[in-house]
Amino acid sequence: MSGANKLKEKILAEAGSQAADVLAEARQKSSEILAKGEGEAAAKKINVLELAAVHAGERRSRAQTIAELDARKAILAAKGKMIEETFKQALNRLSLLDQKAYQEILFSMLLAAAQSGAEEVVVSQSDRGRFTPEFLARVNQALTQQGKKGNLTLSAETSEMQGGFILRSGDVEINNSFDSILGIQRDQLEPEVAAILFG
Repeated sequence: MSGANKLKEKILAEAGSQAADVLAEARQKSSEILAKGEGEAAAKKINVLELAAVHAGERRSRAQTIAELDARKAILAAKGKMIEETFKQALNRLSLLDQKAYQEILFSMLLAAAQSGAEEVVVSQSDRGRFTPEFLARVNQALTQQGKKGNLTLSAETSEMQGGFILRSGDVEINNSFDSILGIQRDQLEPEVAAILFG
């Protein structure tokens, strides 16, 4: 299973674990907004009836429609915020994985991304300790078995990223940072995350 698929599964699993709380919060906000809208609609109805009985139905309907539109907008905004928070939390939890689980994800990603097997691996400062000599030796051995050079080296340079790595060969860079992968796959993942969160 590729690292991108493991990343996708991790994100979907995180989204599933938060679904009940997020859905309850969305329902509560929806109820509050609709209750407020119905209250405003009722108040407008009384005013309209006092001023002109003929226009009461039309104004009530308009107020109800506006309240419903406002409620829908607020619900959509709340859902968007929850989806965004889910992606942020999933990305954060990936960076908090224990050494073994984190290295397994990166192992698959490095094998899939390495072109020649002689690239430099650029990581974040906080991830340098996860790229141990033993881990790189294991990756290089697997690359050799794939018929590649098996000479990946850890760059002395670091990059600002939240997990993952950048492979560099001369002027060519392949960005496999978690934030980059998530950004690329977000359009595909967002409907699945929304389905998990909101049913």
